[in-house]
Amino acid sequence: MTSVSVETEKAGAWSSLAVLLTGNFLTILDLFIVNIALPDIQRRLHASNAELQLIMVAYSLTYGALLLNGARLGDLYGRRKLFLVGMAIFALGSLLCALAFSSWSLISARAVQGIGAALLMPQVYASLRVLFEGEGRRKAFSVMGAVQGIAGAASQVVGGYLLVLNIGDIGWRLVFLVNLPVACYALIAGKWMIVETRAVASTTLDLWGAVLGTSALTLILLPVMVGQDYHWPWWAIVAPLLSLPVFMCFVSYEARLARRGGIPIIDISLFKKKSFVLGVFAAFLFFSAIGSFSLSLTILLQVGLEQTALEAGTFFVPSTVAFFIGSLLSGLLAKQGEYWTLFFGMFVFAAGLLTAVLSELAGGLYILALSASVVLQGLGQGIVVPLLLNMILSTVSSKEAGMASGAFSTMQIAGSAFGVTIVGTILFNVLEHVDGTTVSAHLAENAYGEAFSIAIIYNLVAVILGLAIFIRLRMSRQQHPYDSPQ
Repeated sequence: MTSVSVETEKAGAWSSLAVLLTGNFLTILDLFIVNIALPDIQRRLHASNAELQLIMVAYSLTYGALLLNGARLGDLYGRRKLFLVGMAIFALGSLLCALAFSSWSLISARAVQGIGAALLMPQVYASLRVLFEGEGRRKAFSVMGAVQGIAGAASQVVGGYLLVLNIGDIGWRLVFLVNLPVACYALIAGKWMIVETRAVASTTLDLWGAVLGTSALTLILLPVMVGQDYHWPWWAIVAPLLSLPVFMCFVSYEARLARRGGIPIIDISLFKKKSFVLGVFAAFLFFSAIGSFSLSLTILLQVGLEQTALEAGTFFVPSTVAFFIGSLLSGLLAKQGEYWTLFFGMFVFAAGLLTAVLSELAGGLYILALSASVVLQGLGQGIVVPLLLNMILSTVSSKEAGMASGAFSTMQIAGSAFGVTIVGTILFNVLEHVDGTTVSAHLAENAYGEAFSIAIIYNLVAVILGLAIFIRLRMSRQQHPYDSPQ
């Protein structure tokens, strides 16, 4: 096992990347693979619609809340060590998910998974920044972006096949058990293949910042998800109103910590940079549209159209292929201009969403229209995802790149949680009075199709707004050519 100086040594960079990307793959896979299992989970655990959303959000919210402190722990104790600790916790959380006996035990186990992901994933970003420079760094980040996108796109397919295998009649539990062999490989190979690095400068944790930031987000998301189940009690109305003062406390605390010489979880001065704020917000909107679309389409396919998990999972295969093609095109097109490539990718993604929204008008070609939609979205994601991080880092100085990449990662996960909350709430509220036992299959199918089209209007608006923001950024930076962070 070889330790290196973070300033000079780059031996073992690619072998390290090969193992680190297993963590990258698993953490993104588990953001989405649970989607395909939701109908089976609801059936076997008798989970409410709100509990289904919490099963998804418990992972992403915990992940996002602890992500930046996870990066600090890697700086303090070594990134390989924290990657291995995080992977072990993630594997434990996966096992607990598979053994869950109720919806709330599954929600709790998903939070454990989120803790593991928050410890291991920052080490991937930080190690790439340390072990690679210049063009090598750009290639490494492109590979990482491609792996993330493939994990998200392939998750539906993998989940569908696992549910159909249904080994031992354990159903949805297989989508969590599949993590264990991959995690075991990462733990064994990581000990020998990952180069150990740590920060040269000292750092500290910011636990209060994490608590305040997470509380502000939870006060918004939780009441929106569970309010309908509890018939909108007073606390579900008051809690979102309290999120603003809690958020202001978070901002005040972070600024005060920085003035005292501490290291805040997020450098508030970054948010004085208009281009950075706009870029991160646009990325937040984009990622909010990705995860929430797969949720709503899975519900439509399995519940509304009564497809099997295998059929629903296979429906996403063209999206996975399109994503792979898009990620290859991304690197080629980016040589002609990164911003224009980003615009093109987001436009293609938006076209896919518009096709999905209008699919109700396709009549007998409904399934074909949905298929075209997922292909366009996969292609658009493949073009955009590999570019996003470096594009946003280009809005800050080199010394701010570490904090900026952490903020980007947090907003990526928070965006996913936000999108699932908003789209899931719209979808389930529209479907509240639909009961397949009391209406004909045709009427139920139409109701689910209409609910799907209504819910994903949010996705379309979010992506169009994100595209408009990036266009605005480009216009304001005409005199500043794109530069990869060094």
